[in-house]
Amino acid sequence: MRAAGATDSDGGMPAPSEKQSTLHEFRAFILRGNVVDLAVAVAVGAAFTAVVTSFVAAFITPIIGAFLGKDFQKLAFSINSSKFQYGLFINALVTFLITATVVFFFVVKPLQALVRRLGMSPPEPAPTAECPSCLSEIPAAATRCRFCTSELAAGWSSS
Repeated sequence: MRAAGATDSDGGMPAPSEKQSTLHEFRAFILRGNVVDLAVAVAVGAAFTAVVTSFVAAFITPIIGAFLGKDFQKLAFSINSSKFQYGLFINALVTFLITATVVFFFVVKPLQALVRRLGMSPPEPAPTAECPSCLSEIPAAATRCRFCTSELAAGWSSS
């Protein structure tokens, strides 16, 4: 029996008491915000991809096929009775490109603009210099090299 307040070996969640069931632990895990957010993102992403796939198959490839005079879904070649349907690959490629474009312009770019507007950009990296002993790149403010462990004199990086 564990003491009150003991934690599991991973150091994260409190150890389950005698009365706490696995169902309660599972509920606590599922109701964490990041798990729910991830589940919603996967579901929405799958639905969006299905819509884009349908759009490409129903509109984009027939339009391209009309200009080229061929139906993309039926493009194939055979080698020794093995049929290679490269038209389906072209459909999948167009679907991927449209999905990636939409995600980039409607998710990534607006998020970058929001981060810039709110001033939440990542901090500038600390200046670095080469260790005089082993020539490894280390922070300029270091007093000991993390690679060769040699002690560094005060102001070593300015020389």
